[in-house]
Amino acid sequence: MPRRSSVELTFREVTGTSRESTVAAGVVVDWIDKTAYACAASWSRAQCVTAYVGNMHFTVPVPRETPVTVQARVVHTGRTSVHVQTRVLIQKEEGGWQTCTECFMIYVAIGADGEPMEVLPFEPKTELQARRDVDAARRMDYRKQVEETIQSLPESFGSSEALTLRFLVQTDERYPDGRIRGGAVMKWIDQAAEICAERYCGYDVLTVLSGGVRFYRPITIGDLVEVDARLVLTGSKSMHVLVRVRAGDRWERHPEVVAYGLPVMVSPDGTGAARRIVRWEPISEEDHEVAEKARRIRDLRNATLLTPSPYTGPNEGVVDMETVGQ
Repeated sequence: MPRRSSVELTFREVTGTSRESTVAAGVVVDWIDKTAYACAASWSRAQCVTAYVGNMHFTVPVPRETPVTVQARVVHTGRTSVHVQTRVLIQKEEGGWQTCTECFMIYVAIGADGEPMEVLPFEPKTELQARRDVDAARRMDYRKQVEETIQSLPESFGSSEALTLRFLVQTDERYPDGRIRGGAVMKWIDQAAEICAERYCGYDVLTVLSGGVRFYRPITIGDLVEVDARLVLTGSKSMHVLVRVRAGDRWERHPEVVAYGLPVMVSPDGTGAARRIVRWEPISEEDHEVAEKARRIRDLRNATLLTPSPYTGPNEGVVDMETVGQ
């Protein structure tokens, strides 16, 4: 079977949990994960698990009942990891393609023994591929700084809006080895952030920035999952929600951390703009520490978002379905 360095899939959502006419961010991330997983698995010729979901800014909402194209291509490899660049596209009425969001995904290849296995190195063959490869490597520095800042945040919720979702894992969204897919976890993160933001502002919300999630351990069927969401920062129109996912056996009182996320939500006012919201004012010493670190995470993420990350080249919306005979 040929080894593919790029994959393209098409999706469409007809109904969903969001009251908006757009597809929830968690669903879009799930589509991205499915496409990027297929790309990483084809390249590595092995089962893979999601290690990292990159930041994604939704410049255009993804509409329901509309075919959505997700493209994925390998841009960089580590010893056991495959870095995949993705784009989410919809067709314009006047012709051509509109990019809704872009995202970098990292997968780790898993061998038959369940341990990480080495993958074939990706060797750029064009100047454009070389630039993507360098850019992917450079982003790892920002990711490490964001991860360290999130891990240093206090465990307790403080005085801000917060909630916890608890449930036993029962889903068909699994990798071939039975572990829960990263895209499913991203949907839980987005849903918890959405509810937390709506409880704070009193209006429907949607996600404008998601991703930036590092996965530390897998989740399996039957695990008890805790999804903690806490408002940590507001702008004049935006709400930043820190989400921690923990999972383990149902009798564990202190389940392990699976992933962190920091989605940014806004409330649409019905005219295509975001509604102004009441600013959250930190009260306690812990609140101020959380808000300061949330601003640092925001700035680090903006540094990657403002970088010309995808290097899409002149053929916007078109991916070369490269096949490497290996």
